[in-house]
Amino acid sequence: MRSIKYLWLVVLVLGLALLAAGCGGEDKPDGQAANENAEKTTWEIIQEKGVMTVGLDDTFRPMGFRDENGNLVGFDIDMGKELEKRLGIKLEWIPTDWSGVTGALNSKKFDVVINGMSITEERKKVIDFTIPYVNASIGMVVKNDNDDIKTAEDLKDKIVATQAGSSGHEACKSLIEEGKIKESSLKLYNQYPEAFQDLSLGRVDVVVVDITTAYDYVAKKPGTYKVVEEPLVKDLYAIGLRKEDKELKEVLNKTLKEMIEDGTLTEISKKWFDGKDMIAKPE
Repeated sequence: MRSIKYLWLVVLVLGLALLAAGCGGEDKPDGQAANENAEKTTWEIIQEKGVMTVGLDDTFRPMGFRDENGNLVGFDIDMGKELEKRLGIKLEWIPTDWSGVTGALNSKKFDVVINGMSITEERKKVIDFTIPYVNASIGMVVKNDNDDIKTAEDLKDKIVATQAGSSGHEACKSLIEEGKIKESSLKLYNQYPEAFQDLSLGRVDVVVVDITTAYDYVAKKPGTYKVVEEPLVKDLYAIGLRKEDKELKEVLNKTLKEMIEDGTLTEISKKWFDGKDMIAKPE
């Protein structure tokens, strides 16, 4: 009898031990999952979720902006739809303050930036870029009756407007260093629509902006604005991403190159850039 009781005691102890091990096993995968997730690349995580998060300024015409119904439209939005098809994922667009866009990218608020982002030496210090997809430039927009501003040399006594943190802002910084713009005469705006509104009201003399945006505003309000013929800076748009995301960069570069070579991006360019092919060709 004693041996039978002892046997049951052993069975009970073993059963409890197995149960405890089973409960502990449930906790272990969670910890392992956290560690494994930390070791995964951004592209692997995107593939698992089926979603790539994208930062943008949703007032940047014609790259990404809201139509009269509040829907996101523009060149980059159309390009994003094509990326979705080819990569088998969905893009989640996250509006952000453009002046802090590189910091938001590096703090992982989103995976990439797709928003007519210019490749600049300043940005290259903190983030990485894909191959260029649009061959643009930084130019000047004035009121239609303004014949005083033809080159950068004409800006010294003028009130100059641009968007804070933009490639136009970077161009203005260089012009200040060269003595072509007075620092006290530079007026920064959170968004370009505010700058163009002040230009139309005569509160500023010129808006320094990407040519793609410049032509869009001119077309939108015929007879109000005009683009100064001579550009200030040559400019290239690319997708911005974190420096460590090498695999994601390779995937995006391959896909962008295919879209450039098969003419897909040229068709999107003609739609949004007044029939012009402004696509950068791979070297």
